[in-house]
Amino acid sequence: MDHRRRDLFILVPAPGRADEAAAFASAWLRQLDGHPGYLGGVVVRESAGEMLENTMAVMIEFEDTAAAKALWPKIENLVTPISSDVAGAQPRDQAPVLTQFLIDRGDDHSEATELRADATRKLEFNRGNGLFARLLHMHGEILDDYPASGAGPMA
Repeated sequence: MDHRRRDLFILVPAPGRADEAAAFASAWLRQLDGHPGYLGGVVVRESAGEMLENTMAVMIEFEDTAAAKALWPKIENLVTPISSDVAGAQPRDQAPVLTQFLIDRGDDHSEATELRADATRKLEFNRGNGLFARLLHMHGEILDDYPASGAGPMA
């Protein structure tokens, strides 16, 4: 049985371009509408100050893996939040920059301004025409999707 699929991309917008990046990612999700099996997506921005500044996640949902795989050839040479700026290149995720920031920051979630800026300077903004650095991505099969009823044990 093929399950629904969600692809998750953790991105950092180029410094000073967070609003532009969020608008671009949102518009791109709408451009995918009509692709067979595309069920929608979401753009979220980290808001607790625990990650690099303006870190965002773009999540795309498909009815199955086949629908997701059918999208990649369609966007291969387009400017998107997730595609490389160099046609045919697949730059590595830049998770080590995030990991080192989290190690250096330790438990200090609010006073890491300079550490955050240093980490951001190490990123390569090589997606979306220089608008994004991709920290991490995952192609995931949905195993459970629980819609809250409001009547559970926490009510």
